[in-house]
Amino acid sequence: MPTGPFSRTLILFSLLHVFVPGVVIAQNGGQTEADAAVQISESNAKDSGPFFFHDLPYGSDAFMGPLDVILNKGFALSQTEAKSRKVFEYPYGASHVYQSLTHPLEAIERGGGWWPFLQKEVLPLSFSFNDSKWYTNYTGHVIEGGIHWRRLKEWYEARGVPAAGLMSAATSMAAAVLNEMYEHPGIKQGGAATVADLYFFDILGIVLFANDGVSRFFAQTMHANIWPGQASLTLPSGEVHNNANYLFFKFPWGVIPNSSIFFWTGIGAQVGLTFHRGHDLDFSFGVGKDAKQMHVDPITGEETADLAYSAGLFVDRNNSLLVSVRVSQLWDRLLNVNVYPGVFRPFGGSFGAWVSFSRDLQVRLGITNRYWLGAGIGLAR
Repeated sequence: MPTGPFSRTLILFSLLHVFVPGVVIAQNGGQTEADAAVQISESNAKDSGPFFFHDLPYGSDAFMGPLDVILNKGFALSQTEAKSRKVFEYPYGASHVYQSLTHPLEAIERGGGWWPFLQKEVLPLSFSFNDSKWYTNYTGHVIEGGIHWRRLKEWYEARGVPAAGLMSAATSMAAAVLNEMYEHPGIKQGGAATVADLYFFDILGIVLFANDGVSRFFAQTMHANIWPGQASLTLPSGEVHNNANYLFFKFPWGVIPNSSIFFWTGIGAQVGLTFHRGHDLDFSFGVGKDAKQMHVDPITGEETADLAYSAGLFVDRNNSLLVSVRVSQLWDRLLNVNVYPGVFRPFGGSFGAWVSFSRDLQVRLGITNRYWLGAGIGLAR
């Protein structure tokens, strides 16, 4: 199957299906802070949501849009050091995805057969770092993917888009396929991990979070949500930068007053504390590790990772991320700072900004806007 045309068709589909409704609805989004506070109170009191998106006029809610899902989820592995970020020139592994979807049994046998497949990918039976793929499958594809779908569904519903669930599913699955193509450049054979992701875990996440009870449990009991990076396409390089997904939890505990245990996971993980302050503000900090390098065996499709230390400070209001500051051992992101739309009031408070410093002090920066459907523009050499 030709890689190039398939890749371009998927990306074109993603952009068209984002922009056709987006051009019309982008101008209708956002509320006043008073209206938003009332909506959050009402949604917490009823069973049907919204649970993960409240159309707040500030923070990550104001940045939210379909392009957020495409860029942050579809190119999640560009956060590692070795991946090319030139998304318009990338050798996408379309043949790998095609073979995985059309010959799943062969892909599973190539990976070692059904028992290793179930042990590593599906059931919590393997606990070594490189063999416990089931952990990232459940946290990344089921929980994070399910929240992605539900959050974008609520974004579409807030703008009166018909068939919001189907629209969100189309975006989410397009991003999932793009993620697998991006993860496996140049690989022709199918892989067991891709079979598990696309045929089971990504779909399971949508099915589970279509249930109001599941969404309510994660939103109101587990205090879970997603903070997206302000993903931006940069000039003149044509690269994607500043993309990330932080699936976070705030677990209440009684050891320190007005605090919770903070945990986020994605391409890496951090654990720390959240301090709850007045005016619905939370200050969270965590320490942990980011994925530094990803390795994919070209024969079996086996995936392994190298890690690097990291730490982060996050300020949010009503779970909508306002500011993030992250430091890490990664070469291209020694320091990364994000200020989301609505935090500062110039130009009506619609703009956000980010800046990133590499270890050799190269600077990348960008701007975002609440009406740009979840994407920004930036400068990077």
